Amino acid sequence: MRMNDWFPMDEVQSQVQIEYILRLLGEQPKTVIDIGCGDGRVLVPLASAGHQLTGIDIDEHAIEACSAQCRTQSLEPTLLIGDVMDVLPLPEPVDAIVCSGQTFMLFSDVSDAVHLLKLCKQSLVHGGILIMDDIPGDLWPEVAQGGWANGVNEEGTMQFVWAEDDAVFTIREGVQVDESDWDLRDDEVTMRLWTAGALKLAAELADLSAPTVPVAGAVLVMRA
Repeated sequence: MRMNDWFPMDEVQSQVQIEYILRLLGEQPKTVIDIGCGDGRVLVPLASAGHQLTGIDIDEHAIEACSAQCRTQSLEPTLLIGDVMDVLPLPEPVDAIVCSGQTFMLFSDVSDAVHLLKLCKQSLVHGGILIMDDIPGDLWPEVAQGGWANGVNEEGTMQFVWAEDDAVFTIREGVQVDESDWDLRDDEVTMRLWTAGALKLAAELADLSAPTVPVAGAVLVMRA
């Protein structure tokens, strides 16, 4: 498992993703929303390239860390603490929205995910782009190889628990690990491992274009 709260992928993959996002945005300055901006993994290089960034994160500590990074580079993005469902749409539509770092997986309820995509559509100019992780291309191969099966790691510090009838799971760590309990609890944070088909259907329901995958395992793109 390569995900944590603020740095969800290895450095090589992260750099590939950032470089391609910059290519998608082009050289002319764009207005960009970064959903789940964390400590600025993507936001800082995009702002450094001259784009006008608005970062949104529900985690106050993440926003503080992002703000600190921006100050060291004399960057002045707009940083908002809050639930993206409450923050969007912003008063003015933007050219692009980035939802990376496996943030979209946190919307495990399909209805919530479609609602988020609709909010993104409302927040984009005509022809604007939504850039996300290539969740199916990046993570499903690991599942197919048995890497994410129900179970506890050798150290006993991490436990994967999957829903019985859906591609939804939780990760228990530390004292939360319980080898006698393999049912998802109501109070646990769940994630959805989105398939390509499910993402295509969600995009259609939100009136976005079907996802395209310009860089397999790195990014996918939907258009307003």
